[in-house]
Formats: sequence, C-alpha cells, structure tokens
Amino acid sequence: MDRIYQRKKQTVTHFIKKYGDIDHAKILNEINVDYDTLMRILSDLRQEGKILQKK
Repeated sequence: MDRIYQRKKQTVTHFIKKYGDIDHAKILNEINVDYDTLMRILSDLRQEGKILQKK
C-alpha cells in the first residue's frame, strides 16, 4: 500500500471513531477522499475487524 492511501485510511478511521458514523456522504464531504478510495478503505477496515459489517 502506498503512503497516501495509508494516510487517508488513518484519517477515515479517526473520523469514524470521532463521530461514530459510517455515513458515506458525511465522510466524503469532510475528508478529501474520492468515492472509490473510500469504498476500498471501508472494505479494508471491515476485513480487519475495525468496523462492523453491514447487516
């Protein structure tokens, strides 16, 4: 993984922890990340067990 991706992943993780919300629109508006990258980050976080699966 490249360094820019890791930094964006860390920023998204902090945002989720701070607000307790995985609302895509909020994340996209607050953080400088494109939709495809956000989906990849959320998928990685789910696989790592850091956020819960959608039901």
